[in-house]
Amino acid sequence: MIAALFAALALDAAPAAAPAAPAPSQEAIALARRAAARDDFLVMIQSVAGAQVEGVEKGLGDLTPAEKIKVDEIGKRKMAEGVDRVVDKLATVYAKEFSLVDLRTIDTFLQTPAGKAYSERLLPTLTVVGEAMKGFDFKREVRAEACAEIKKGCEDAAPMKMPPPAKGEMPAPPKP
Repeated sequence: MIAALFAALALDAAPAAAPAAPAPSQEAIALARRAAARDDFLVMIQSVAGAQVEGVEKGLGDLTPAEKIKVDEIGKRKMAEGVDRVVDKLATVYAKEFSLVDLRTIDTFLQTPAGKAYSERLLPTLTVVGEAMKGFDFKREVRAEACAEIKKGCEDAAPMKMPPPAKGEMPAPPKP
């Protein structure tokens, strides 16, 4: 399921060659959101995000128990926001790439013991976490909020500044 989903995400990012398809039905959207919310990709995100929060905490130095709790709260909130964004994107892809019949079948399967076992057993075999997480800077977001709330780690939370171009050089164009 995850390989098909990544392929669908790649298709979703490609320019459309055909006219726009009609909007999916409310039932399709609801089923797509339920399938997306149980997708094994979310488990990977949560696992990676948890490790990143631990790294943030270690990088902040000696934290009081209250500060550690605050950073954990920030991390959980940011992770929930990230999961919501991913569910929204996955649901759009599911609704676009699968028929209503397919979505009903996926939903039914994921509710069965076999569907639950599939998701739980597949995760350890996935090796695409690094590629899937490119561009996802969860650590910077948590550090920025930790800086704002507990005033630690601020030097790493600020956006990186580019050095000015050498005399006579044109500045590099911004990356999209």
